[in-house]
Amino acid sequence: MKYRILFLSIIFSTLYSLPQVYGQQGGNNLNVRGSETIVDTIAQQHSPKKAAIFSAIIPGLGQVYNKKYWKVPIIYAGFTVLTYYIVENNAKYIKFRNAYRQRVDDNPNNDNILTQYTNENLRTIKDLYWKNRDLSVILVAVLYTMNILDAVVDAHFFTFDISDDLSLHISPTTEPSVGLGTSSTAALSFSLNF
Repeated sequence: MKYRILFLSIIFSTLYSLPQVYGQQGGNNLNVRGSETIVDTIAQQHSPKKAAIFSAIIPGLGQVYNKKYWKVPIIYAGFTVLTYYIVENNAKYIKFRNAYRQRVDDNPNNDNILTQYTNENLRTIKDLYWKNRDLSVILVAVLYTMNILDAVVDAHFFTFDISDDLSLHISPTTEPSVGLGTSSTAALSFSLNF
């Protein structure tokens, strides 16, 4: 019990200190333009490698590092649901496996175990829960990997500029034709702002 409390206190203290440590801006730069001095702050380099390591150590920690706090409950809800299915399917698998083993042995006293099922039904149900348990374990591994990949992608896009100044405008226009007469040609106009 005391190890659980120690483990949880380490996790919560780490989660509490990360926004304070990594949320701070980097050093100051002085840019001189003419006689005016402009002080601007440069954001600390956001490392995808750090985000991947954080998410690999504790799932969701990379999302906290990327300031995508809303993703953490989704990750833990996924792990909770999948863990529930692993435990539930494993318990039922063991129940039907033991019933099948006792039923097929040569002891006549074991023939009254789960009498509503035939031997073939017991084997089929046992295999079904076995496959479902293994599928849930695979899905946990997929969720863990997706958690790490999401943290890496978010870290790459952390400083991505999505302001209104970035735009591509496509509009129809008419251009005068070269040659005899006064005719015009339909065209598309592309305007890129960055």
